[in-house]
Amino acid sequence: MGHFKQTNLSCSCATIIPVKDQPVSINLIGVPLDLGAESLGVEVGPEALRQKKIVEKLEHVGVVVHDEGNLSSTSRTDLQPGDPNLPYADEIARVNKTLAEITEKRLREGHKVVAIGGDHSINLGVMSGASVALSGKLGLIYIDAHGDMNTPDKSISHNIHGMHLASLMGFGPEQLSKLYSPDVKLQTNNLLHIAGSDFDQGEIDLIKQENLTCFTMFDLLSNSLSPLFKMIDDLKNRVENIWVSVDLDAIDYVYAPGVGIPNHGGLTYREIAAITDYIGKHCNVVGIDLVEYNPMKDIEGKTAELGIELVAKLLGTNYSWYTNYMDQQSK
Repeated sequence: MGHFKQTNLSCSCATIIPVKDQPVSINLIGVPLDLGAESLGVEVGPEALRQKKIVEKLEHVGVVVHDEGNLSSTSRTDLQPGDPNLPYADEIARVNKTLAEITEKRLREGHKVVAIGGDHSINLGVMSGASVALSGKLGLIYIDAHGDMNTPDKSISHNIHGMHLASLMGFGPEQLSKLYSPDVKLQTNNLLHIAGSDFDQGEIDLIKQENLTCFTMFDLLSNSLSPLFKMIDDLKNRVENIWVSVDLDAIDYVYAPGVGIPNHGGLTYREIAAITDYIGKHCNVVGIDLVEYNPMKDIEGKTAELGIELVAKLLGTNYSWYTNYMDQQSK
């Protein structure tokens, strides 16, 4: 597909910032919301990640974790879809408004927020709350195989987990675009979309119309990671606070089989590890959402382990198989 914004491919990478001396404090919020898509099995993701000891493993590498438990979300069996162009929009908006309130409060208290989903529509809530807390001074690094920039009139599936990113930039129905506050949550020049490979025509049109910055899988295969690191540097130099949204379906099925929509042409372990490590060491990451984990499709917990590792890297620390290995050697 190619990238949609011309970039200077020469990259002079910034000096790596060492892992912070001060402990990172996060508030962990589970959001078992699965209404933004067809039933993908992702509603059990938050509890499955806890069972895989996300709290203990992050604490082991020096992160102070305040686990707030799960937000309540009504099962689709107890709901009517409503508007076929925006199915389950009322409940999605309700959950995301609550999530926005918590996110705003925690950021104002000086904590970072890590939200674990659930489908990708939870990004609407965390970004809405973060934008209010930070007076709109917020950039978004969005790692996903899909665009998630549809509007109801353009969407083929009408699933809201494919619309929320457009809503954050002020496009689409006010029920989503004005959720929690009437302001635009994300300025179009403060988005960096990474690893896209499946864009609908409406999304392609929006990307071109707004000159959005996208680093696609085609770009990665053509030019490797150097241009992306330059894009990350440009974003963090332009806006102080960075939110990172990770849809695990951006990663190849070999490394992340436990996702709502498996990807047989996604990022390798080496690529996603390098990207998240770079972000964590160079950016002021104020929050993360990790979404679309389906433990029922996972194989030996490898997707959960990888997700925990990526969160640790984005927080500027490190948890990996090597960490486990060295721990065992020291016993």
